[in-house]
Amino acid sequence: MKRIIIILLAILLVACIDLGIDYPDDPDFEPPQMTRALEWIRANPMFVSGLSVSMGEPPSDFVNTYFNDFYATAVHLWEDGLPREADAWAAAGHPSFRFVSWVKSDGTSADGGELIGGYSADVQGRIGFQIGDEPARDCLSLACAINNLQTMEAGVNAVRALDSNALIYLNFQMSDYVDDVLDYYGEHVDGDIISYDHYTRSSSAYEALEIFRHAGLDQNKPYWRYLKSYYNQDDPDAFTESDMRWNAFSGILYGYTGHTWFFYNIGPDHGLDPALFEAEDSFNTSPTALWHIAAQINIEMYNLGRAITQLTSTAVRYIPLIEWLQPKETKNWEAGAGNDPYIVDIERSNENSLLEFSVGFFRDDTGEFYFMLQNVSHTHGSWPVSEGGTDTIRITFDFSNAPQETSRSSLLTLNKLNGKVETLLLTQSDGNRGYLDVTLAAGDPILLKYVTGAPFAIR
Repeated sequence: MKRIIIILLAILLVACIDLGIDYPDDPDFEPPQMTRALEWIRANPMFVSGLSVSMGEPPSDFVNTYFNDFYATAVHLWEDGLPREADAWAAAGHPSFRFVSWVKSDGTSADGGELIGGYSADVQGRIGFQIGDEPARDCLSLACAINNLQTMEAGVNAVRALDSNALIYLNFQMSDYVDDVLDYYGEHVDGDIISYDHYTRSSSAYEALEIFRHAGLDQNKPYWRYLKSYYNQDDPDAFTESDMRWNAFSGILYGYTGHTWFFYNIGPDHGLDPALFEAEDSFNTSPTALWHIAAQINIEMYNLGRAITQLTSTAVRYIPLIEWLQPKETKNWEAGAGNDPYIVDIERSNENSLLEFSVGFFRDDTGEFYFMLQNVSHTHGSWPVSEGGTDTIRITFDFSNAPQETSRSSLLTLNKLNGKVETLLLTQSDGNRGYLDVTLAAGDPILLKYVTGAPFAIR
């Protein structure tokens, strides 16, 4: 009865479903041309942070906990973070200290009003600066969004003139003008990175994931994102571990190389409550259970990031329970997606399963093929994936046309728990065909590579 109801509802909805833009795969892969930002991505751990909003100057033990136990690779400061907050983070003396800071649209700090807080070029630990935020916010026209963007452009130029080596970027949001705004950014603004925020756990998240991924690849820029870790004070919303895992790892699957929890903790009068701490505006409050979940996710993002920072996303596919309910801006998988040469089938091992999953395809700079699968089930997802849990995906391969040195019996995987490359054995049906059953918890991914004799690309 349940499956009949699903089908009937799908038929009713199909007329209003928009499958969105058909972004093409790149049929002739070439490694990206190295820019200042891509060189930084290749050379450094994946950017994993929490935004510290108007928190003041932290004590050393707070800083040490942030890097040692939350497993962040950099601190992310708000527009009032320079210079005093950043100086206090630096003064703690943690060897992993690095920072990104927001500044106002003109490049000045809200603390004191000086350009990048009065810092000179190449100050200790500086990664870069986010100039302003969300140029299309509250805009009812494209002209309004472009005007805001041009103001930020002047801020970008001012910061660039002062600190030419910094990574400088803007953060965008979904809007009616998002494609035009991104086009203007790529054509006119001297930014290094594309960043965005879109705080939803529904299937509409995939539209944003693809739009900003596409812009990043088209503009040859790394692309970063914010992850939700707050409550609205007037509308508290529950979180679960599967929600947080799905949110973080969906970005990894799309090739995002920077991730910031919005937020870590927050000062008073911002209208939001922290999900990671028991109380706002305190360096002494206890972390919540969600803090520990986020910390574990950070470890896993860091480990997967050893490879993802070395790869280029070539395609993303979504395998829905019902194609008519496929999220906007996603495409269903078919053999050859991402120019993968060997996958001939991807299916649910249990035909009665409600499992939906994503597949991301990657190449390293030598042309080696990688792919990642994610169980997209999570507690507060769009129906029906909100009903899912741990499930198994079967991937079938045909190596008939593979070079002799390509293994027919095994694949490589990067273990997200320890960052080590491991071998997985296939179940072979004949000399050239075999399959791999992958069991994934809700929200979880797995990254795989063919065994060709070439090493797994990791930093």
